[in-house]
Amino acid sequence: MEPSASRASRLVDIAQAIAFATSAGATDERLRWLTPYLAEVREALGMEVAFVSELVDERRVFQVVSSSRGPDPDLQAGHSDALLDTYCMYVVQGRLPPVIRDVRTSAHRAALLPITERLGIGCYVSASVVLPDGRAFGTLCCFSRSARPDLVESDGDALREVARVIGDALGRARAEHPHA
Repeated sequence: MEPSASRASRLVDIAQAIAFATSAGATDERLRWLTPYLAEVREALGMEVAFVSELVDERRVFQVVSSSRGPDPDLQAGHSDALLDTYCMYVVQGRLPPVIRDVRTSAHRAALLPITERLGIGCYVSASVVLPDGRAFGTLCCFSRSARPDLVESDGDALREVARVIGDALGRARAEHPHA
């Protein structure tokens, strides 16, 4: 496992790469352009799953998923769950800490959600994806089955920077291609 300072530095590098890659007018194209970056984020944090979700009609919709777990119908782009049944609602509302090292020992009620067991969430790092106009798009989240006592707050801070860059890129893409 990489030391936390190295993980944070790598996430900042990924954020800069996303900003550079999307500054030339990339469209969101169902956010496929994010796929290689999301895999890098997942690997930088040493997690099994990373995803970008969109909040649509009271649902959390996976838009892009990177997973080392192999095929899973619950972890595919397009899959959705009621927002109330997901961690994403708490992330967007600012009611979930950005880093949960061990979900099983967390006092947060999100740990009691059935999705915790269904997706096998043992640890979690998350950030809101906010568009430039201030509207919440969704979330950028990473999780694994096992607890991760080595996760630190700077991991959450760095992921928040990646989420900010994704939000900016989505805002540019929507402004340049409003009907894409």
